[in-house]
Amino acid sequence: MLYSTGFEFEYALVTESGTFHDFGDLDFDALQRALSDGSGATDDGLVRGDLGIKSGYWYLEGDERFDVDGTFTTMLVKGVEIRTPICSSTTEAADRLVELEDDIAKRLAPLGLRLGLVGFNPVREAYVLDPPLNEWERQMRAEHREYDHAEVSNLSYGPDINLSFPGLSADQVVELTRRLTYYSPFMVPFSFSSPFHAGKVWHGPSKRTYERTWRRVAARCFVDPPAGAEPTMVHPPRIPREEGRIEFKAFDAFLSRDLLLAGAALTLGVCLADDLPGLADRPGRDLHQRAATAAFADPEIAAGARRVLASARRALAERADLRNELGHLDGLDQLLSQGRTPADSLLDAYSRTGLMYHPEGLR
Repeated sequence: MLYSTGFEFEYALVTESGTFHDFGDLDFDALQRALSDGSGATDDGLVRGDLGIKSGYWYLEGDERFDVDGTFTTMLVKGVEIRTPICSSTTEAADRLVELEDDIAKRLAPLGLRLGLVGFNPVREAYVLDPPLNEWERQMRAEHREYDHAEVSNLSYGPDINLSFPGLSADQVVELTRRLTYYSPFMVPFSFSSPFHAGKVWHGPSKRTYERTWRRVAARCFVDPPAGAEPTMVHPPRIPREEGRIEFKAFDAFLSRDLLLAGAALTLGVCLADDLPGLADRPGRDLHQRAATAAFADPEIAAGARRVLASARRALAERADLRNELGHLDGLDQLLSQGRTPADSLLDAYSRTGLMYHPEGLR
């Protein structure tokens, strides 16, 4: 087996009538009861949180709050995350994700909720902690970097593309992660789906990328950190099955199964492309923000996108067992040639329906 894969995908929660819900009005306890006892609780390939929230193939996503003694009190819920089991192909993982969407939709329906797709909260102007952090929370967040920049992460939605390549050394895994970090500004426009902010059309196709991708990692991996490794990018494995996992985190929320598969094929191809020499330890702010505001209208972003797409296509074509991935890239060729991103489709729909998100799952 050349690789294994799995997807994690963050969804917004919306109503049939079009209302967007978030931490301002979502009831953590009611949602937790509705989603409890889900499938995947015994899958030993999944990392589980210590609060009992992340215990299966889906869980609530948001900002956890604690009292002054460190006791968990509630979560300010931004939405739901679905994660697939480890799969042997991107197509298998996408099929499993859609199946899990159906399962969770049945649990959300009695609450009047459904899954929505968007890259960044389209109606909220800002995420403000209320009440402010107490001393225990401030100290805990200083020690655990995954809580950094909650003011952005609790407004953003998107997928993690997880890949593992058996037989790679820790140094090789880190190199692939650094390659993805370097080329991230040229990959992410194919996913852009956040052209709204504070209830209005924003001035670019990705408010998510503009605010998030230079503050938080674009990619990370799980190996015993080599000397000098960037600590925000390289993490020790939390469970044995996590050894060697690479996680690309910079995409906006894809709006369809086909786009998700295209983004996964691009990520896989970039990992395998030996003709992409660029490496970076941290995502660059300038290129990500230029991409977020202009996308393929920026000549450097467009040229970089053409390069990564061509290199990914060559890398996949060189491996007979991966040539079936090539067809997934065709949709990205079309977006690039037309100078469009998925955000344009959201804007087109908004002009007809007034909705600032895609109101269905990935099917």
